[in-house]
Amino acid sequence: MPTVTIDGRLVEVPAGTNLVDAAARVGVQIPHYCYHPRLSVVGQCRMCMVEIEGMPKLQAACSTSVVKDGMVVRSSSPAASEAQRAIMEFLLINHPLDCPICDQAGECGLQDYSFKHGQEFSRFRFEEKRTYPEKERIPLGPTVLLNMNRCIQCTRCVRFTQEISKTGELGFFERGARAEIGTFPGKPLDNPLSTCVVDICPVGALTSTRFRFTERVWYLDKKPSICTGCDVGCNITLEHRQGAIKRYKPRFNPDVNDYWMCDHGRSTHERYATVPRLTAPRLRRDGELRSSGWKEALDVLFQAIRTRRADGATAFLGSGFLSTEEAFLFAKLAELVESPHRSVWVDSGPARAIPNVRGGITGHDAAPNRRGAELAGLLPRPDGVDAERLLVEGGSASCAALFVADSDFGRAAYDPRIVERLRGAKFLAVMGWADSPLAQVADVALPAATHAEREGTFVNVDGRLQRFERSFPPPSQTRPAIEILADLLARIDPKWGAVRAATTFDLMAEEVSALRGLRWANIPAGGIALPAPRREGGA
Repeated sequence: MPTVTIDGRLVEVPAGTNLVDAAARVGVQIPHYCYHPRLSVVGQCRMCMVEIEGMPKLQAACSTSVVKDGMVVRSSSPAASEAQRAIMEFLLINHPLDCPICDQAGECGLQDYSFKHGQEFSRFRFEEKRTYPEKERIPLGPTVLLNMNRCIQCTRCVRFTQEISKTGELGFFERGARAEIGTFPGKPLDNPLSTCVVDICPVGALTSTRFRFTERVWYLDKKPSICTGCDVGCNITLEHRQGAIKRYKPRFNPDVNDYWMCDHGRSTHERYATVPRLTAPRLRRDGELRSSGWKEALDVLFQAIRTRRADGATAFLGSGFLSTEEAFLFAKLAELVESPHRSVWVDSGPARAIPNVRGGITGHDAAPNRRGAELAGLLPRPDGVDAERLLVEGGSASCAALFVADSDFGRAAYDPRIVERLRGAKFLAVMGWADSPLAQVADVALPAATHAEREGTFVNVDGRLQRFERSFPPPSQTRPAIEILADLLARIDPKWGAVRAATTFDLMAEEVSALRGLRWANIPAGGIALPAPRREGGA
């Protein structure tokens, strides 16, 4: 591979690598607007001009490839710096000074580069600025608004709809100084990936209707997480303020979602604000649900699932929203009380396709972790009752006790007919974050943390194991499901009392062949591809 020296730093890169990417490998940031690693190169903004030894003129780094050994590039020489300053002056000539009311403020490329490469005054008369007086707050579609006065005409959004989503809604109209972005007549920007144009817009020209004026970005705490909208397992940055989730943004992972995520995934956190929340343990006394302490609620539940009865067995119904570690402890609880009736229910959702460098990935489940839950042991044993029999055929009526591990496991938790079927069990226990109709008819309801309030792993549609972190703590009377299940297991075997996500994963890796040799601390940031799934000890 050829080597290139960029600002005195030597780097070896594959032939054909453009200079912007080569510089990034050694920590040199060449300023750019129009360039994006997944879009075609147009060399439109001219912000990335650099000096290359042996070439008489400055070159655009985005359209210049490393083709020979020994190239010497200077991105901060006097000539390159002057070119960058001049381009910044041109870009700011017509740009409005509305940073205080712009949603992009705080994460704006134009704002950042104006400080680093611009100048503190303008030589252009304010009254002569070009404006688009009727092109502010223009809806391009249901998720994106356009403010043309802020546009620097980098064409990233146009190229995204042509090359990534392949829907082609956006185009450049008019010519010269009057050129503008817009949609073709009768074709609004309404594809499943439409909000990605907001992510890649380097200025505040495109804003999200979902996030617009919701919060200033510098007040947001940002944590890496995994989207729960389907089984693609898009890597996201979860952004919240004091426990109130404000938005999901895609986090780069070339093996899963690359730089993108769908609009459905961005909306999934809104359930936490609209669905009533289970905030304290509840016990049914004299036919009425009343608040209870944790110890009392767990004692009642433990006695119900442990006691052997002639009128039926105990069944365990899991969820695709459980982490792999939670599913493992749930299956372990079923094993220790000798119940073969353990299963997981996941709604089928519409196919959700996300482009990536491997040709794309498509999810079909409406939950992120069916494969992880089954891998962890949530599969019926011989003669065990499965989830379909419980929900569809009314098999819960034969259960002495039914323990549902997620009060929001799917549409069935809100369907009166299915809730009535599950209520047919002699004893019904429900754990989860949502105070759903199912939780409201339970004999014991246990408040559990949302995925933002706990940590764990999910296994996606391609069999990739990925970790997610806790973004903020749960409310005071709410506990992560791992702690709840560990508390129950410790009543049978004290060794389970102190387990948490990390220790549970390490214990699970000793028992599940597909995870053998893995450790929680060694799971890579981008996840790890597991061997072809194999059902452990089940049908």
